[in-house]
Amino acid sequence: MQYLLKESFGYLLLTLLLYIIGVDNAIAQNKDRPKYQPDSTYIETFDDWFVIKPSITNTAEALVAKTGDYNIVLEPNTNEVVRTYFSYQFISFYFDYLPHSAITNNDNDEKGTTKLFTLGTTLNHRQWFGDLAYSKTKGYFVENTRAFREDWKDGDAYIQIPDLHVTSYNASVGYNTNKRLSLAAAVSQTERQLKSAGAFLPKISLRYYIIDDRSPQSNVNEKSNNLQALLGAGYQYTAVFNRSLYLVGSFSPAFGFIHTRVQQRSEGDLIKFSQEGPIYQWEGKFGFGYNSHRFFAGSYLTATSAKYAQGLTSAENNNADVFLQLFVGFRLKAPKLISNSYKKIFR
Repeated sequence: MQYLLKESFGYLLLTLLLYIIGVDNAIAQNKDRPKYQPDSTYIETFDDWFVIKPSITNTAEALVAKTGDYNIVLEPNTNEVVRTYFSYQFISFYFDYLPHSAITNNDNDEKGTTKLFTLGTTLNHRQWFGDLAYSKTKGYFVENTRAFREDWKDGDAYIQIPDLHVTSYNASVGYNTNKRLSLAAAVSQTERQLKSAGAFLPKISLRYYIIDDRSPQSNVNEKSNNLQALLGAGYQYTAVFNRSLYLVGSFSPAFGFIHTRVQQRSEGDLIKFSQEGPIYQWEGKFGFGYNSHRFFAGSYLTATSAKYAQGLTSAENNNADVFLQLFVGFRLKAPKLISNSYKKIFR
């Protein structure tokens, strides 16, 4: 399964890179063919500008398991996460940092300590877009502790699982059906939407994630390897006011298939089994912002949910993520080293 995962992600990444490099080189060699340019009445590009966007998010993917009346909700203690984007042309990189201070993420005694690492990239080339991301989270708490401790009250410590590890690999590729809608204007800010526009956005997504309970004091430890493939069809609309103010909203349902391999370790015994079935996922986003030539700022609220059954049983799993992102950023003239290197590779 791990070999299949690596092959799938490898093929997806290779397809993106070959498309970007191959098409650009073909156009560059064909001087009679005009260079691709978006509709300048709808989209303003910043090709030779380097974009830096620091942001604060409260990302927290909850793991929910339901079996009849049994319900457990696990969350990481990540109240404030600093995410920083570095963007140039069609590509953007970002990473997450979890600060700990007297005013941020200062409730470790109550909810436990979480360690987080995230690294990702987004691609917006012509009408194609893609995402690649890796994340690793360690340390969760039981958000509905009250259901397991009748005497629990606000301010008491939650049930904590400090040795629960979740590792995730994500990849997706999609197509923007409307040349007049800029996805980069809402994601990496390497472009600016000048007039209102919307588009249908078909997308293919792959996700491989590992949930591993390594609690040394537990009598039973469980590890699951999950591979899911989804085909989605969403819609995004950006409403622009006075060329610089905008509202953006999107909704993307997706259907697919998930394969899970489970290992249960109990007092020296190892039980292995696999299960598979359909999965349904949706993602919604709403935000607003200000986008000028040099400076931009805004706020986005994003919610995602994935629901799937445990094999042919009535038990259900649900991964949910709701986060608010506040961001500011600015554009600088790209250093010659970056612009010259880009031109050598892609032009």
